[in-house]
Amino acid sequence: MKYLFSLSFFFAFVFCYAQQSKFDNNASFKPFDYNAENLDTSQQNIYYQLSFVSNPEKLNSKLQTVCILELGKMKTKFLDFNRIKSDSLVKKFSFEKEISGKEMNNLLAYHSKWRNVLIKDNKTKSIIFQDHAAKIFQYEEILPELKWNLEKENKTILGYACNKATTEYRGRKYIAWYTTDIPISSGPYVFEGLPGLILEISDTKDHFNFTAIAMDKIPREIYLNNEKHILKVTREQFRKVQKNYHNNPGFFLNGGAYNPDGTEIKTDPKYSKPYNPIELE
Repeated sequence: MKYLFSLSFFFAFVFCYAQQSKFDNNASFKPFDYNAENLDTSQQNIYYQLSFVSNPEKLNSKLQTVCILELGKMKTKFLDFNRIKSDSLVKKFSFEKEISGKEMNNLLAYHSKWRNVLIKDNKTKSIIFQDHAAKIFQYEEILPELKWNLEKENKTILGYACNKATTEYRGRKYIAWYTTDIPISSGPYVFEGLPGLILEISDTKDHFNFTAIAMDKIPREIYLNNEKHILKVTREQFRKVQKNYHNNPGFFLNGGAYNPDGTEIKTDPKYSKPYNPIELE
């Protein structure tokens, strides 16, 4: 039997049921559309172990994944490393007439635990965010100017001498460790502005911890997914949709009425999925 659904539906399925579901290997599926624009090529890549609390009701149960910071001349990109692997498979599958259940399960194995994709323009300091909440959304904003407090404490990470700095960002307080031995003012997610590369940063409640574990200079395409199903909204609209989605993810998955502008939707608290966004404000 052949099934037809969109890539955004697949991501919603993964979000709700990835831990307990698989597709029948004998099933077949219509290929996903795939389209991406190559914006730059990385000159250096930093790999971070990310540990984070996704459910605020289970503070001792953290998700673990590896993210990559791709540093190019014009662009910088930060995303879950599994996203690169899954995009590669989706691109490959897009040229096929149909996808088998086995291939879908291979794709499912590379689902991203950190779903946000961030691309920064190094000149204009504008940021493109892509994230999932039943559908794939995209919004833009200017990189925040973080106010850093430089402190005297130090420690070693990956053999590099690091200094301590602290800042606040959208409802959370952070402690960062940066090295002037790598004079690149960058770091994971939106964090930058220090006189060296950030090798570790965590919020003071330890809900989010990014720690560098490896580096290389393998050239990688810094690309932007621009499929037609990606919805362009404002940050405020996305946050409303994200909240509604987590209040009742099954409602979205089952095709209920849904406004991408974030207007209020009646939800059933019984099916809510608690979430802990890195940006609280």
